[in-house]
Amino acid sequence: MVAQPKTFALLLLSLLPLAGCDKLVAAVNDQAQAAAQAAADASTPGGGVETEDDKLGTKLDAYIDCINDFSRSVHDAGDRYLDWVDPKTGPTGKEQNVYGIYQIRDIKTCVDGVTKAADLEPDDPELEAAGKAFIDTLVAAEAPINEAYKYYDEKNYQDDKWAKAKELHPKIIDGMAAFDVADKALRGMVATKNDALQERRLATIEADMGKNLMWHQNKLMIIAKHMIEFGDVAVEPELALDIAKFEPLLTEFEAALDEADKYSKAHKEETDSVTMYSSFVSEAQEFKKAAKELLRRKRDNTKFTKDDYERMRTGPAEWVEGSPAKLSHEYNELVSRSNGLNYSFYKPAPKGS
Repeated sequence: MVAQPKTFALLLLSLLPLAGCDKLVAAVNDQAQAAAQAAADASTPGGGVETEDDKLGTKLDAYIDCINDFSRSVHDAGDRYLDWVDPKTGPTGKEQNVYGIYQIRDIKTCVDGVTKAADLEPDDPELEAAGKAFIDTLVAAEAPINEAYKYYDEKNYQDDKWAKAKELHPKIIDGMAAFDVADKALRGMVATKNDALQERRLATIEADMGKNLMWHQNKLMIIAKHMIEFGDVAVEPELALDIAKFEPLLTEFEAALDEADKYSKAHKEETDSVTMYSSFVSEAQEFKKAAKELLRRKRDNTKFTKDDYERMRTGPAEWVEGSPAKLSHEYNELVSRSNGLNYSFYKPAPKGS
């Protein structure tokens, strides 16, 4: 069975910039694959037999889903809180604006998923320990954050002279700090394994099915991830983009996008069998535009204005043309569109056609 690998999305947060991750495209189900094989005389990668990479992909899915769903939630909550609270002194009761903190919802799915993943093959004690640390610190961070959410939402600070606010502050800061350590450790471990898995899956698709639509989509996502690794750079004191590394990747992405477009137009039945593929390609074009804007800003030495810096600080940062934040935003949109692709009724063209 084909299992599309997940790719990591960059989550650009003002408090803690992090590399995040996206979802796997739905696996091609057995019934649809059998129909496709009969119609196109094409076999799926691995011949329908569960491989070690399939097992690894299934295990990684739980960690990736958990990171996707809750890394952003915790750090968004932290961003919101530190928009108006000094992390060292905490709330004083003299703040002009009280924005509160975002709530973290429904962590049980994440906790259960990672707990079950620990029992799946292949055994990986280091990964499993990192996953446990992630959910342990998530649980620990959730409690004071959600207590603070209720406190600020109900404006209870008006009744207790900010006593609970001051009590919760160190718990919130310590909880987020511990979670950040665990998050980065798990994220890095999963990213390394997932990157290698993506490359192997791409080779398997090509060997078994040729450079079909699925291959082109996966190829684009691999290149895009490399681009975001070099494009997520500091903007102060100046834009720290390394053109020598970024531009060749942009050129490669543009060429790959052109090839994907040519293939999809030449294989309409295959393209039509993948739900929302045109939406994915449209967003790939937007990602390419954002990459070109970023490159031009650095190449032409176009400085960010004072208003640009303020927008990047307060958000939405992606509104600033030629900014790393805009590139990251479009990448996150791209992986979201990739998530939405449905290969359940995929009809790959015969290999080599």
